[in-house]
Amino acid sequence: MVKSRRAWVKKPVAMMFVLAELVSVGYGQDHKAVGTPYALTWSEGKCLGCKNAAWLGEIQFVSRSEVWGVGKKPVLNEVNTIVVHSTDTGRTWREVPQSQQYTDPDGRLAFSFLDAARGWISRRDPDTREPEMISTRDGRQHWQSVSQQFLQSMQFVDDSHGYGTVAEGFFRTNDGGRSWVETKIPYIRFIHRMVFLTPDNGWIAGIDGKDLLVFRTVNGGRDWEQSRTTPPQQPELVRDLFFFDQQRGWLTTWNHNDEGTSLYSTVDGGKNWTPDTDLSFQGKGNQANVVRFTSRERGFVFFLEGKGQSRLAYTTDGGTHWHKQALPRFVYDCQVFAGDLMCSAGAGFGLLTLHPK
Repeated sequence: MVKSRRAWVKKPVAMMFVLAELVSVGYGQDHKAVGTPYALTWSEGKCLGCKNAAWLGEIQFVSRSEVWGVGKKPVLNEVNTIVVHSTDTGRTWREVPQSQQYTDPDGRLAFSFLDAARGWISRRDPDTREPEMISTRDGRQHWQSVSQQFLQSMQFVDDSHGYGTVAEGFFRTNDGGRSWVETKIPYIRFIHRMVFLTPDNGWIAGIDGKDLLVFRTVNGGRDWEQSRTTPPQQPELVRDLFFFDQQRGWLTTWNHNDEGTSLYSTVDGGKNWTPDTDLSFQGKGNQANVVRFTSRERGFVFFLEGKGQSRLAYTTDGGTHWHKQALPRFVYDCQVFAGDLMCSAGAGFGLLTLHPK
């Protein structure tokens, strides 16, 4: 059941895909910026024997040295995606052959790993396009088919409980992925982002016409409460969604008609969303990709400015004030791990570690 504040249906909003031109400069060195409350360390890796992956997209660290990610490469009007794996902090990567699939430019490869041994991947066979979910219990040495469920995003929080999305549908499992129950989410035409902090508490976000929609569950996805916001700029998609705890969250949108980026925050668990007032990294000419907070006060937004110059906006007071810094590399995805930010960055298999001082 979904509890809704307002109920009307609007025309779907087209998805937007932007492939930035990535410039390789200043790599393989620590960044020492005077006065910044963090240190940046860049590293460049290699994908050994890789046939499908050209650059690194989404990532999931399971330890300081072990990380899983999605390797991508454009092929005509599709994107070739495959799960890649590193056990030496991203210095070398190897493909997981069983995970390869083609997606449209807006598509993502759904994968989730709990630790170095346990993980799930949802894909469509590149030849037959038949869906399959596979799982490993021994760190990719062996894979078994667990169901024919296809997902576009996926997150497991323990051995039993997992969550996923396909278009406007939300799916949940309590038996390790063998069976899935679907919940249709009203008004939303495509679920852009999903985040779960616990088996019970999670959020999904998307767009309905001119409105920003965020749904929250407190019982593992059985019921959802809707929050609807009409922003000053019409959003095209929700690019990123992040919750530091069950009350404080942030999201970024890419806006309609090339109106750039907007940043929103909540302090009540997603019931209400407030646009950030600092326009120095928002609006026309800016494209925010990632927002992450390592504490309630310290936050970071990675974005592109102008003709693709990579920038970092950071705050030390919870978003009251923001400061900007130029970066030598584009940042695609980040994860908070052991108090640091671990990010995929650059045109190849690069990683950025941001360590708050």
